[in-house]
Amino acid sequence: MVAGDYRWKKIFRDVPNWLYLIPVFAFVGFFIYYGIGYTVYISLFEWNGISPDKTFIGIQHYLQLFRDSIFYLSVGHTFIFMVITIFTQMILGLLIALMLKSQVRLKAVYKVIFFLPTVMSQAVIAALFRQIFNAHDGELNRFLEAVGFDFLALSWLADPDIALYSIAVINIWEFTGFSFIMYFAALSVLDREVYEAAYIEGAGFFKTFIKITFPMLKSTHYSLIMLGVIGSLKTFDLVFLTTGGGPGRASELLSTYIYKKMIVEYNAGYASALCVIFLLLTLILTAIQLRAYKER
Repeated sequence: MVAGDYRWKKIFRDVPNWLYLIPVFAFVGFFIYYGIGYTVYISLFEWNGISPDKTFIGIQHYLQLFRDSIFYLSVGHTFIFMVITIFTQMILGLLIALMLKSQVRLKAVYKVIFFLPTVMSQAVIAALFRQIFNAHDGELNRFLEAVGFDFLALSWLADPDIALYSIAVINIWEFTGFSFIMYFAALSVLDREVYEAAYIEGAGFFKTFIKITFPMLKSTHYSLIMLGVIGSLKTFDLVFLTTGGGPGRASELLSTYIYKKMIVEYNAGYASALCVIFLLLTLILTAIQLRAYKER
């Protein structure tokens, strides 16, 4: 048995290191790059996604896409949603982290409370806020009426003017805890001697924050922006389970528009073209962020 174990160890020791990467490349190649290639291929056909017959139409879907007003609308909504959620979460997360860095009792309890929404299921959160934002018997409108602010009671998810912003509020509530944890961890490792020197020089809290704390957190800022962009582009469950992209496309994101074209309208070719453009937008945004981070 010992001799057998030795032979197996010798065999694995003599295998070139790059061979161990083959399973990883095979997995990634099949489930990611093959999927991307197949999506590009399907985008060149008129196909319902079910029938074995496909009609080759070349780049007609891409030409149609750039004349599609709903495509531009969904892209605009996606970027509005992205900007609102990312920077609001960052600001709130940083404020909470700064408050909890001071002498606060039950600090561990507050950490759990703020971070808990981040690990909750999107389905649960959507159901919860559908009830809270309900126009007739929702808790938010009932509270506003109880305190005398009846004029602020709105159809939060049914009003085309505010539906997208209501979903953004839900997203902010869910992921602010993640920004808080990131900032709290970063604040915990900042050099105390820098602050001591600033206090000796007479710098107050706000000047210390602007001149020292905020600049020293720049790596955390960039990390949260990158993760926020990725998360915003991937947002689907929350919109689908609250408004479905409505009312009247008012909260339609690019992800929900792709879903409707593929699953609801059985237009696999056009949905694939949308996916390709979506991928290109994601790559462009990622490249810009990486370039900016590198230059910083």
